Parts: sequence; C-alpha cells; structure tokens
Amino acid sequence: MIQPQYTIAVGGIDTDVGKSYITGLLARYLLQLGQTVTTLKLVQTGCTELSDDIKLHRKLMGQPLTDFDRDGTTCPYLFPFPASPALAARMVGKTIEEAVLDRSLATLQQRHQWLLVEGAGGLLVPLNAELILLDYYAGRQLPMILVGSPRLGSINHIRLSLEAIRARNIPLLALVYNLYGDHPRDIVQDTLRECQRALADYGFAQRLVIVPDIRESSAAGWQVIVDAAQAK
Repeated sequence: MIQPQYTIAVGGIDTDVGKSYITGLLARYLLQLGQTVTTLKLVQTGCTELSDDIKLHRKLMGQPLTDFDRDGTTCPYLFPFPASPALAARMVGKTIEEAVLDRSLATLQQRHQWLLVEGAGGLLVPLNAELILLDYYAGRQLPMILVGSPRLGSINHIRLSLEAIRARNIPLLALVYNLYGDHPRDIVQDTLRECQRALADYGFAQRLVIVPDIRESSAAGWQVIVDAAQAK
C-alpha cells in the first residue's frame, strides 16, 4: 500500500526564532508515531562542510547522519558568509537555482512519508535576484507552520508574516509560539493574546502550538500540526 506523502514548510518571523529546533522536534514526534520522516534545509549560510541545522535536526531526532545528509541532498546550498542566501551565494560567485532545490525536494519526498522543509531567516529573504523564500513555498503549494516568539518586536513580525502568507494563499497549519529564553511575563502573555488576535484577523484557524522550552521534546502539542496536515 502506498503511503500518503506530506511536505511541510517551516518558516520563521525572523532569524534565530528556533526554526531548526522546532523542525527537529516535530520530526522526532513523527518518528515516534512510526512514520518515515526527514528534513530539508534549503540553504544555510555561515557554515561550511555540512549544515549545522541538519546536524541539529538529526541530534533531536535521535538519528545518525544519513547518506542524503553527507551528499548534500538535505542541504543543497551551503555558504560560509552569514548573510542572506542571495548575498552569501553571490559572495562565492554562485546563484541559488530553483531546479537544484526542487531536485532535493523530489528526491526526499519519494523516500519519506513526511518531509519538513526549513528555510533560512525570515519569510521574505531573497534566494536570488528573482525569488524570495515565501514565493518558493507558494510555488510548490507547501502548507507551512510559522515559528514566532515573545521577544520584543515579535508582534509586528508575526502580523507581517501572517499577512504575507495570506496574500499568497498558503495554508497555515499552525503558529508555533516558542517561549525559549528569558522574557518578561507581561510580554509573554500580551504577545500570546496578540498571536490569537492576529490569527483571527487574517482568517486563520486558531491553531497555536505553545512550546515552553525547545530543549524538551515533549513540550508541545505536535499532534495539532499532524492532524491539520492530514486534513489538507
């Protein structure tokens, strides 16, 4: 019997909001359900030899590196300078090509029931002169989860991100509220209320997954995301 295939894009409201941890922890949960799952990091900057984010995914999943990790399939673009993908590529005389990303996507989809696709930085970072990350997701009709946080400025970033997602008719499976870090209680609670309000304002379902600590694999209601993906 052929198993259904689910691909989920993992986006963030900004850089360093915990996308890689959320990706790895969700992948671990899927493994615990007995599913075949892997992750794809479209591009990573500030790194050489092998993607640090892929290594983090595997550590959180409790798995060793795979052949697809070692041959670059799970991270087709890796650049040493920590900058936007387009700039980091340009600094070494390269251009990020959609066809290369698509080959990795198709290869991993063929071999796994679930594929989690992590981007780089925020949703509107440029991949090349003609393409931004969110438009790549939209062009492949990938449903996504959005990772946010209570750090200062997040309310603005969450609303801008949701507006951009809605404008492209991308299905939003859930907003993941990552509480890791030292945040004032009043800001945490107020941002939570604003997350709920923003989801309603932009017409998205109230699927809000709260992650108290990304170091704890059992800290979130990952089944909410699984159910939403399978309902599509």
